[in-house]
Amino acid sequence: MPSSQIDYSRISPHQFYSNQSEKIGFNWFAFELACEIDRAVPNKVKKYLSKRGYTKQTFDMSCINLAKLLQGVVLKKLNNEIPDMQLNYTEVEKAFPKLNDKTIDDLLVCTEVAWEHLLSVCVSCPAACISNKDKYCSMFDDEFYYDE
Repeated sequence: MPSSQIDYSRISPHQFYSNQSEKIGFNWFAFELACEIDRAVPNKVKKYLSKRGYTKQTFDMSCINLAKLLQGVVLKKLNNEIPDMQLNYTEVEKAFPKLNDKTIDDLLVCTEVAWEHLLSVCVSCPAACISNKDKYCSMFDDEFYYDE
């Protein structure tokens, strides 16, 4: 599906690959992270964002963008370019532009909660998306994750 036709009214695996070769563990991890960020942001914050012009579609797109930005941070950690995985203000601000500092800080906390929750699940997941980051991920082909 060409990116211009992707429906962003919900976060879907389609948004994390553009061809068969991109159906890899690392992109599945980003999909899962985007979903976790969406779940971690309380409705109160989502309502505030809606008053600032964020529709469900633009909010989801920001979660997707943030997850993709954080892939770069994960790669830096995996390549030993940074000592520890660092979630910071910069990526959140890039993904959710034109918000005040307090809101960015709130979203950063939500991202940290999402990150911790995802990692707690990853520990026991047989897919090992980070260890198998460049390998084909069959979950992209599971109809369960797609709307009909």
